[in-house]
Amino acid sequence: MPTFDITIDIYILLLMMLGSSLVGFMGRSRQLAKKDRRIAELEREMIQAHAEVLSTQRDYCELESKVKEETSPVIAMIKNKNEEPPPKTTERTSRVRKDRATGSD
Repeated sequence: MPTFDITIDIYILLLMMLGSSLVGFMGRSRQLAKKDRRIAELEREMIQAHAEVLSTQRDYCELESKVKEETSPVIAMIKNKNEEPPPKTTERTSRVRKDRATGSD
């Protein structure tokens, strides 16, 4: 097997090691910065979601306090009975109910 000598200058070797370590550190710092931005974005989303939940909870508590003040446990959808539309009955459904067999034959 043939043998041959490779000569490398020590300064060039140190320069190559320094350059490769700088490139590696820069790449890793970019990865960490990207991860930190993503974490900050997710934290903002969570804070917004928690704020929405708290707002809904506040509305619920206000509604619950209004219901406690009233004597009826039913919450009216329409405040005025004059505004309430008449119940809709179709002729077909009322006719079917009248002509329906009771099953006692």
